[in-house]
Amino acid sequence: MRLSILAFVLVPGMALLTGCGGGSGGSDAVSPIAPPSPLSGVISIEANSRVDQDTMDQLGLDGAIPAPGTQRLPENFVLAGYVSGSGGTYPANQSACQPLFYSADSNDTYTVPLAPGETLVLQSFGSCLGDPELELQLDSLPVKTATIGSSVVLSNFTEARDYRVSITNRSAVPARYILAKTVSMTSNGLSFQWPDYEFAEDRALITVEGDQGAQMALASMQGIAPRHLGGESWLLTRTAPASRITNANQRKHETLNWIRNLRQKPGFAQVQPDYLFSSQQAGTPINEPFYPRQWHYGLINGPAAWQLVHGGGAGVNVAVLDTGILRLNSGQWHPDLDANIVAGWDFVDNDNNPADPGNSIGGDVFHGTHVAGTIGAVINGDGIGGVAFGSGIVPVRVLGEGGTGSASDLIEAINWVVNEGLVDVVNMSLGGLPEIPQLESALQKGVERDVLFVAAAGNSSTSVKSYPAASPYVLAVSAVDGAGNLAGYSNFGSWIDLAAPGGDASRDGNLDGSSDVVWSSSGELTATGPRAGYLGLQGTSMASPHVAGVLALMKEESPDLNHAQVIRALRNGQLTDYNGSRSDALGYGVIDAAKAVSAASSTFEQTVLSASPAVVSLSSEGQDQQRVDLNVFGNDAISGVSVSSLPDWLSVTTDNLDSRPYSLTLALLRDRLVAGEAAKGTIEISYSVNSSSETLSIPAIGQLVSDQEARNAGRHFVLLVNTEPDSRGFYLAESQVVVDAESGQYPFRFEFDDGEEPRRLSEVRPGDYYLVAGTDHDGDGLICQPGEACAEYPVAGLREIVSITDESSLSDIRMTTSFSRPTISTSNPDILPRPGFKGYRLLQPDQAPSTNDGVKAVQ
Repeated sequence: MRLSILAFVLVPGMALLTGCGGGSGGSDAVSPIAPPSPLSGVISIEANSRVDQDTMDQLGLDGAIPAPGTQRLPENFVLAGYVSGSGGTYPANQSACQPLFYSADSNDTYTVPLAPGETLVLQSFGSCLGDPELELQLDSLPVKTATIGSSVVLSNFTEARDYRVSITNRSAVPARYILAKTVSMTSNGLSFQWPDYEFAEDRALITVEGDQGAQMALASMQGIAPRHLGGESWLLTRTAPASRITNANQRKHETLNWIRNLRQKPGFAQVQPDYLFSSQQAGTPINEPFYPRQWHYGLINGPAAWQLVHGGGAGVNVAVLDTGILRLNSGQWHPDLDANIVAGWDFVDNDNNPADPGNSIGGDVFHGTHVAGTIGAVINGDGIGGVAFGSGIVPVRVLGEGGTGSASDLIEAINWVVNEGLVDVVNMSLGGLPEIPQLESALQKGVERDVLFVAAAGNSSTSVKSYPAASPYVLAVSAVDGAGNLAGYSNFGSWIDLAAPGGDASRDGNLDGSSDVVWSSSGELTATGPRAGYLGLQGTSMASPHVAGVLALMKEESPDLNHAQVIRALRNGQLTDYNGSRSDALGYGVIDAAKAVSAASSTFEQTVLSASPAVVSLSSEGQDQQRVDLNVFGNDAISGVSVSSLPDWLSVTTDNLDSRPYSLTLALLRDRLVAGEAAKGTIEISYSVNSSSETLSIPAIGQLVSDQEARNAGRHFVLLVNTEPDSRGFYLAESQVVVDAESGQYPFRFEFDDGEEPRRLSEVRPGDYYLVAGTDHDGDGLICQPGEACAEYPVAGLREIVSITDESSLSDIRMTTSFSRPTISTSNPDILPRPGFKGYRLLQPDQAPSTNDGVKAVQ
């Protein structure tokens, strides 16, 4: 596979690009052009739809994570949920089950407003394992049970008030269910080997055995051009291939045969193809104009860290191995980076000018500039500031046109960075390689010289290892949204070390009224040359530089900090919001800059309070109360802690501000909010340090959510499926995208098949399909089962074939998803029964479609 950048360019309306030549102001809004799509549209959600906050789904990663407390439901709702007394694995069988994991989640609890004349209904749909008995309890009244065919109906409420509703499954059999109010209910994995990756023809990476062996081996070869990559690593290029075959597949086959022959020669310890890769795309900084948009700094506890490390990483150099940095016609780098740039190198053009020339493929995002800005943008009163705003940035260009590069350039660049001795931290927002011995050797040499390496995990929603991130010498970083949840595109797995903000344009996880994208420095190409600007992107490319910046802050405090010490501190929970349990989604947790700086040094110039969470976000649905812990960083005594200012739509319900650990609980006052409008304010905490008065400011957001905004039927899988079921009755997906609710709807977008392997799940080949979407609440790999949401194009129950061609671009597709199902009646004569319908079968995260009944490996 190509080594590539790991960021996503956002769709029109998502990005703001402001020209600010020379660092002056400006507000020229520009939207990047999204590449064409064969099929895109929006799925509306039926009114009053809600979802249990801890359902299973096939991409749930950690299983059914318990909801934070009791989930509050609105005046009217139809809610879908999942409960299971224990976890396990569905047994594979011919009828419905697939061997997928399901999690324990024995109880769901809700706060439900009920009044005389209203009805509450619980209906169970079981799972492929059977039909367990579900228990429903209202307040302390006797328990009632429900199985398939015997719904529980509660009515005759004597007073209008909030009731506590509990649904329990005590059996080991998972179950889907529907809980509704005033609504009549009717039921009607794979291994990846290097031949799957793209590699350069007629090139081979080798490791030699000693200088004498290298000289003898290289001198004995005819028609071979050797290139020294540093250390024992060389790149061999056949200048006179053995044949003149023009077929690409045959040439690759011949290259592999040549490599097999090289492995038989004496003096060569390792011989590998030269794999291709691509990028992984999408005062203090508080004083910068764009800081209010940079929610991601609050999420990593940046403000507290900047109080503790005043130099912002001063004296520490960070190498950015990427597309280069935007350079203006004047020779100046991007104005937010120019003062911090340290001389680097261009390994694509092999010169000392690592400037990003712009990308003619898919629009200009100046990926390396965006990454570098997050790490080390200066504080100059314009634009943005970086995590380590005082650090030096060493631009190293290893990615060329289209954001792609070769393993040989990457290996040579790492060896150069290590041998020059100028760099303390290396950021690699790129990936997609298999394990390569020469790359591991270069990384190991850097670690031995106390260089710290960080890399993006990748954006393929897969657990398949992506190098260099998966290397034991590198910190692998997954991406989270504004709420600290794993972004839907992010890779995951046992090789993930930690997580950081990467953004998710489809979500507003922190309820700040804006999409959770990561804002940083960028630019655009104009008729007169490149122009500096700023852009919001998403991707693990955006997550990795947050960690690199924090490591630079740590290096300022402790210059001798090494990889082993960082790993030890990480596993001890000293660098992240670690809760004591590592996960394949977030590793040891989301990076916490203040904790990390504390771990690097026990001596501080200042003692400060820091809030956790850094931003308080409350809404009328979901979480309407929030506990805030006030953490002390530093060694001096703190006294006189009190709430000095509070927005009028918040109240303090409980507090503990007299002694450590300090905390307070805030509650939303709904009657002081306007429906559909987000209220913003600041909570101010006063305290004293050595008789000096200090103030901690905590941003707060409150929202009285309308039904349209709150509608959520759960994570949706949008599929293009074969129009005929297979021999077992399954409709199999050929393409798949995963979307989460955004303001009461699901925007979706497929991609054209680029003809390159491995094929992404979202790529579409020409053919005839059904377009469907739905949820997988019980994680059995099937959507549109009873108790799950379902949408079909154009209307549920009346599917029509969608034809995809190489030239087609079907946009503005509209569908509606619902938990209900159409019925056969005289008013719907076109609807037909579906005997034996089992749902639509999903593609696994580590799979892509094949022309058969199965799947094939992808990265």
